Amino acid sequence: MAQPHGPAPQLTAMVVLEYIHAPILAFCFMTSLVLAVCTLQKEIALPLQRRRIAKVLVLTLLAGYCAEILYYFSRSISEKAFEAPHHVTFHCLGSILVWIPLSASIVNSKPLRWKPYFATFVLQSIFETTICILAGLALPAEDVYRSVPLSLSSIRAFASLGLLINGFFILISRKTEKCTDEEGQSLLGNNTNSSTAQPDTPGYGSTESSASSTTIAEERDRNQEVKDQQAKRLEEEGGWWGYLKGFAVFLPYLWPKDDWRIMACLFIRLLELVSTRFLNLLAPRQLGIITDKLATQTDVMPWGDIALWGFYHWFNSYSGFRWLDSYASVYIQRSAFRRITMLAYDHLMNLSMDFHSGKDSGEVLKAVEQASSLNSLVELVLFEIGPVIIDIFVAIWYVTHLFDGYMAFIILFMSLIYVWVGISATTWAQDKRRAYVANQRTQNTTVNETVHNWTTTAYFNNVAYEVDRYGTNISTTITSYFTYYFRSMLGHVFQSALTNVGFIICCTFAVSQIIYEGKSVGSLVAFIMFWTTIISPLYLVSYSFKHVSSTLIDAERLLQLLNTKPTVVDCEGAQDLIVKSGVVEIKDVNFHYDPRKQIIHNASLTAAGGQTIAFVGETGGGKSTMLKLLFRFYDVTGGSISIDGQDLRSVTLSSLRNALGVVPQDSTLFNQSIRQNVRYARLDATDAEIEDACRAAAIHDDIVGFPDGYSSKIGERGVKISGGQLQRLAIARVLLKNPKIVLLDEATSAIDSGIEAQIQQAFKKLSKGRTTFVIAHRLSTIVDADQIVVIDKGIIIERGNHSDLLEHGGKYAELWAKQTAGHLSQPDSKTASTANSDGQGELLIDLTPPDDDDDDDDEAKAGSK
Repeated sequence: MAQPHGPAPQLTAMVVLEYIHAPILAFCFMTSLVLAVCTLQKEIALPLQRRRIAKVLVLTLLAGYCAEILYYFSRSISEKAFEAPHHVTFHCLGSILVWIPLSASIVNSKPLRWKPYFATFVLQSIFETTICILAGLALPAEDVYRSVPLSLSSIRAFASLGLLINGFFILISRKTEKCTDEEGQSLLGNNTNSSTAQPDTPGYGSTESSASSTTIAEERDRNQEVKDQQAKRLEEEGGWWGYLKGFAVFLPYLWPKDDWRIMACLFIRLLELVSTRFLNLLAPRQLGIITDKLATQTDVMPWGDIALWGFYHWFNSYSGFRWLDSYASVYIQRSAFRRITMLAYDHLMNLSMDFHSGKDSGEVLKAVEQASSLNSLVELVLFEIGPVIIDIFVAIWYVTHLFDGYMAFIILFMSLIYVWVGISATTWAQDKRRAYVANQRTQNTTVNETVHNWTTTAYFNNVAYEVDRYGTNISTTITSYFTYYFRSMLGHVFQSALTNVGFIICCTFAVSQIIYEGKSVGSLVAFIMFWTTIISPLYLVSYSFKHVSSTLIDAERLLQLLNTKPTVVDCEGAQDLIVKSGVVEIKDVNFHYDPRKQIIHNASLTAAGGQTIAFVGETGGGKSTMLKLLFRFYDVTGGSISIDGQDLRSVTLSSLRNALGVVPQDSTLFNQSIRQNVRYARLDATDAEIEDACRAAAIHDDIVGFPDGYSSKIGERGVKISGGQLQRLAIARVLLKNPKIVLLDEATSAIDSGIEAQIQQAFKKLSKGRTTFVIAHRLSTIVDADQIVVIDKGIIIERGNHSDLLEHGGKYAELWAKQTAGHLSQPDSKTASTANSDGQGELLIDLTPPDDDDDDDDEAKAGSK
């Protein structure tokens, strides 16, 4: 076949088009794809017939480029003098490189963002048709119909035009035909609700696998919930640009401008980033220069070149500049972690009770712990992915400079396969890793449950069962780990094999260039030294996509937490509460947790300063809710609550809660010493004040009887002491705080009658001159209250003192009769002998538990807790 001829401008245009065709096509597709993702263009499912046409055409296009390469390769073998034009081979190799991933994505039959593909088809048709016409005009007339490359180019031009027309119809089509696409249907049928049909869900008896499956499902649900919220916020923000701007609020915490240390560390990091890009080239190049000088068999020692090469290596090592960069990186990370974590923790602790009562503790703690993910995201994008992109382009230019453009194509093809293997292996191993993490969590949960509930295990003598169960969990975790490890390592094995083959091919090509093209031996040495710089970015690219995704999910959790606003906050211009006489007025208060169910109905009550107000009634009537409203855990939904004429919503939360003291029904303490737990009420209290408060709460004698006295550790939530002792310590804390207003929610529920008298005496001292609100089911403890308020289903139905309410004969009198009837009718001893109508003795055993618990019972309860 005759070589192309014709006017020089025509040939020049064809050569230029063939060189720029593949790069422009790749740039166009990547740019339009990024734009489509950022603007949230919808994915469409291709109509069946159109997708089949697109598959055939893209495969035809790809086969046409491969066939032309094979044609030139076979001719170069059969004809020693033949050498394929560089612009033609570069055109074909570059197009193959572009169309392999495009063809793979179209053939996969998944929904696609079609506009980037259509834009690529337009450019492809224009380029290929123009190149085909120019090639035909450049050939002699007698060779036009015999030219194999021109025939292949014509086929590609028609295929490109067909892709353009087919893509246009897909673009304007409004039918996705998703429901009629049998290629997209599941072989097992359409299962739209995965939660209702899981064939591998274990039944009864499969407790371990069931727990593991449940944990995996819960993890998926949590991640899916975060992803759904992420998608919702993406749509609200109008795309990824607006979405990522939402994270900009964290920049002052990651890189505070007023912290000169952070700014200096950032400058060091940027300096290292730039210097490393140069040193990655200069070090191997300098060694190549030394090799070339030695190859000339000179007797002059190249001291200057060796010194320069040594300096490059030293400067780019941890003994040189890199250790400073490493320190700067760690300093930035730790400082950012401290600021972001403190921001999250402070925000979490200041959220209202409605959040804390409905939160998923594990998810919230995970959000706080993963605050460092924000810094990791910035680190990944700026200091890892960004430099990697630069390194890849630099590597392509450098190997072309050392040898030939063919070397760059060898590396590019190897890189494409390397990244594809990495992404495929990561996706393949993802489910197994999720199963491994879930099994690991189940294993840890088993340990926590059994250790925290050791007494229950001992009561039922199931230690052997728990040990066996934990052993099964460990075996399951190890098995799942090996499954995940095998899949993950298989990808590494393929990638390692690929890099070894690629390295051998590149070195072989370099040797041939040295022998036949006169390239220097130093170029081969420089390339070998540069090989690690080529391979390192590929690993990061192949695995960073999942890292970016998981980091975004972690950062989304934190952002969602920080976007959660407290419902009870200080109003603008809130003043500190000033308590003088302690008059509390509850006026027409309505409240509900859920709008569908009202809890408090038009409650009105006035407590004069120094009075004791007792709330009584059946469980669930709204008594504890009244105390929560007083403490302003929630704001009333109607009416108002005021102290000394100051509406609680107009004063600061801090001053309100400083003025109130609470003894909750279920008191919890920290796993610290007794002294530290009591001092928590007033951090500046002295040891003497702590002991006085404990004496007043009738717990001092018990404490000094402990081996370590006030330094005794009480265990998590106070499990080492009895229920009565636990509640008396809670009372001691309130006594130490010495508040203006006291709220007691069943404060003596776990105290026996002997201690109750001492506590009541302490309460009298505490209540003197202070307004006190008491919730009590044991009515004997509130007979001296100034006002007794009976609440039934959120409505105040009775009020008055003990005598008046008994005379009234209403609900209070009914409750009093129920509690006192048992005491009055029971015999003094546990057993009594009575005579029946026949005159025979009958043994009566009283199985009714006493109304008051003793300390021994309390200790047993605390132990089983």
